[in-house]
Amino acid sequence: MIGQVLGHCRVVAKIGEGGMGVVYRAYDEVLHRDVALKVVKKDARLDTSSSQRLLHEARASSSLAHPNICTIHEVGENEGELYIVMELVEGKSLAAMCAAVGLAPESVLRYGVQIASALARAHDRGIVHRDLKTANVVISADGLVKVLDFGLAKQVGSSIFEGPTRSFASIENTSSVIGTLPYMAPEILRGDAADYRSDLWALGVVLYEAASGRLPFGGRTGFEISSAIMREIPNPLGPPVPPGLWAIIQRCLTKEPIQRYQRAGEVQAALEAVQSAGIVSASPGPDPGAPRTTVLHSVRHAHVRKGDFLLLLGTTKGAFILRSNAQRSRWEVGGPYFHGHSVYAMAFDNRGGQHRIWASTASYWGTLLRSSDDFGKSWTNPQQAPLRFPVDTGVSLKNIWQITLGRPEEPDVLYCGVEPAALFETRDAGETWSLVRGLFDHPHRPRWMPGNGGLALHTILLDPADKQRMYVAISAGGVYRTTDGGHTLTPQNHGIRATTMPEKYPEFGQCVHKIVMHPARPERLFLQSHWGLYRSDNCAENWFDIANGVPSDFGFAMITHPRNRDCVYIVPVESDEFRCACDGRLRVYRTRNAGVSWEPLFRGLPQKRAYETVLRDAITADAFDPVGIYFGTRSGQLFGSRDEGRTWQKILEGLPSVVCVRNAVVEDTSAGLGPTLPKPAPTPSHQTKSRSKSKTQRPKR
Repeated sequence: MIGQVLGHCRVVAKIGEGGMGVVYRAYDEVLHRDVALKVVKKDARLDTSSSQRLLHEARASSSLAHPNICTIHEVGENEGELYIVMELVEGKSLAAMCAAVGLAPESVLRYGVQIASALARAHDRGIVHRDLKTANVVISADGLVKVLDFGLAKQVGSSIFEGPTRSFASIENTSSVIGTLPYMAPEILRGDAADYRSDLWALGVVLYEAASGRLPFGGRTGFEISSAIMREIPNPLGPPVPPGLWAIIQRCLTKEPIQRYQRAGEVQAALEAVQSAGIVSASPGPDPGAPRTTVLHSVRHAHVRKGDFLLLLGTTKGAFILRSNAQRSRWEVGGPYFHGHSVYAMAFDNRGGQHRIWASTASYWGTLLRSSDDFGKSWTNPQQAPLRFPVDTGVSLKNIWQITLGRPEEPDVLYCGVEPAALFETRDAGETWSLVRGLFDHPHRPRWMPGNGGLALHTILLDPADKQRMYVAISAGGVYRTTDGGHTLTPQNHGIRATTMPEKYPEFGQCVHKIVMHPARPERLFLQSHWGLYRSDNCAENWFDIANGVPSDFGFAMITHPRNRDCVYIVPVESDEFRCACDGRLRVYRTRNAGVSWEPLFRGLPQKRAYETVLRDAITADAFDPVGIYFGTRSGQLFGSRDEGRTWQKILEGLPSVVCVRNAVVEDTSAGLGPTLPKPAPTPSHQTKSRSKSKTQRPKR
């Protein structure tokens, strides 16, 4: 073959030989590039129709444009020789790299995420690999994974004899068996057709082999290997393999397909969660000598006094605490706390007379929930993550998106919404947390799809009129409601469009960005979705569109007015593709009639080239009279209004991207004395038409 020309590629040298055929290095004389040219082995089973099916399959696979999939440039036939021209990948096979002892857990996670990402792309296009194995995974010198031979095994008919497998000559009709025996899923050995979940089984074998240097199911003969696959449990992988990675491998290697992950994207998300947690060894027990709190001496702190007003800012590079008084005109800034960590959720807990600040902190070393009782001077220093998934779930915590206080009469209860989408609850003020299994074990869960920001439970609403009722919003799963305290949850998405799905009004799967409720009318909810503004007047049983007069119904941020139950604020962005303020003009939109009409609020906000984005939790409202509205942008600017949005002022700039803004009034501290605000007036159950000018109200939580 050396020197021959197939198509417009001249064969230069032989690279190797596998079950599918011989691979050559070739030179594309038209496009002037080096390529890999695979000449498919001639096989009596590969008749004319099979050849055409192979060409069709290869052409379909060539559409898989993905950085972790080896690109197919051309397929053809020359004098009976079938050939495939592919991207030339320089590197080592994963089989060669992990031989004998396996790889470091960090490498297994890094490569596993890329393999799962490649599978996710192929599965989305309806292509099953059918012969995934470490020999079909090549790692470049800079750590980039390339998965080879997508979808080709079915048409070529590579059998259980291929590669390093042992002889299996005793099995009859082996031509009907496709793949490489040690990587075959049990259902294939039972005679069922391969599907996406068979690829996920093979991925589990690949991860096991990469982590340990050995296959999970062995034997001296093909019969022993197949028997082990069908009946045996693989030997556990202990340290240095982290428990989270081992849990993922175990779930991939579940014998019944229905009990495995159902999508490659789920495996990818789980691997990324373990990777982001930085767990590279067995979880140690808590160090009794380690400090339980961290005192921050080198950070500038705000000097908080009784009666002060606070803004809590979470950013992608730390948290900040801003202090002012009832006039809210001058601000003292404390922070950054957790320098370099992403702080996506904060909360101020004043129940029981305390003044506790909660913050989620995410970094390479994991996501932790911390608290401070002295306004940031010191923070709890957990030796183990307070929030973590049970081992049996095979899932690791990636991020905490929401911290929600329990009801006033339950001062030790808190809830957290996390990624991957789940709800956690504590009843001992954060000492221990439990996973709400009613949601985690929901039959819809395997079919929730991550949005651009991941698969996150980002909103938790407690019904003040019904202690058993709670709502959660999941991106991209939709709205779910419980009426029995979390034991069971039902989807509540009737009327909400899903523009990116074939079914425009599915039961679940909508990418909901935010839901809000006014405590004086808990049966009414407002919702900002991925293309959609909605209202429900019957506890989320039905939703109807209220996008009347807004420049775009795409956005993230949404809050209610603390006293006017018909008043809602949003910040629209232009589109899914361009998630910036519409027409480059930063405007907050307000409705005072529950969505019948909307008005822009922009006096004092930039109206030219203001390509800003306000994320879902980066806006808050106090309960002064008049009400103050505050929001932060992804460009690191903080704006505020002291007159319900009629005029705006820039409070701060030069921050990292702002992802969370919360507010609070300090009712009592031991740090000193200062001005005391009058007690708040009771919240009316109807819209207040006139405001008192003689009293200033305290915010309510």
